[in-house]
Amino acid sequence: MRGAAADETQEAQRASQLPLKKCAFDDPATRTAWTKTRRKVRARLTLWAVFWVGSFVALSVLDGFGVVGLSDVRFKGRRGGSGGNLLGMVGAVVFLVYLCQLYLYVVSLRSLKRMRRVLERHPWRIVSAVRRQPRVTDPSGVPVRLRIGVEGARNEWSDLMSASGVLRKRRWPEAMEHGVWHAGDDWGPGVLALPGGENLMEVRKRQAADTARARA
Repeated sequence: MRGAAADETQEAQRASQLPLKKCAFDDPATRTAWTKTRRKVRARLTLWAVFWVGSFVALSVLDGFGVVGLSDVRFKGRRGGSGGNLLGMVGAVVFLVYLCQLYLYVVSLRSLKRMRRVLERHPWRIVSAVRRQPRVTDPSGVPVRLRIGVEGARNEWSDLMSASGVLRKRRWPEAMEHGVWHAGDDWGPGVLALPGGENLMEVRKRQAADTARARA
């Protein structure tokens, strides 16, 4: 009884913090959190671009002044011809690292764009708990189930879904185990956030085969 009363008290507290807006993006705190996250992604993407250009220019200048002799180290081609030098190889490796980071941050920006569309169409509502599924592997995020709030049974859980952060896809905030805000359709795919609109996460459906294996 005490546990049930404590749960009801916590839900009442979360409900009092819930913004009374037609859509979640109308809430100033939510909009600020989304904007700050997008700004971080863009800033990191810019830093990686500056790092790649700066590294290549610095290596070229140092090599030109003879401080490092990367261009003097040459490789033979398959047929005995000139196959390039060490400076070009180092530049290619740095550029490859930059391309990998570019891909990751472009994916993050697309995720933010999808989340904004959801937040502009749906209001926030309370999910009393989110349970992480530690025995299920998910390379694209964190496998979770949402516990249906006051609109459903206390012991009713959603289908298995995948929750992913923006900057770190598989980082799981432990505080979400004790209640979150949810924007989306039928306690399913959409957006999760800690009360106040912080720590936005995208929630998507998993493949039917993965869900069947998890239930088995």
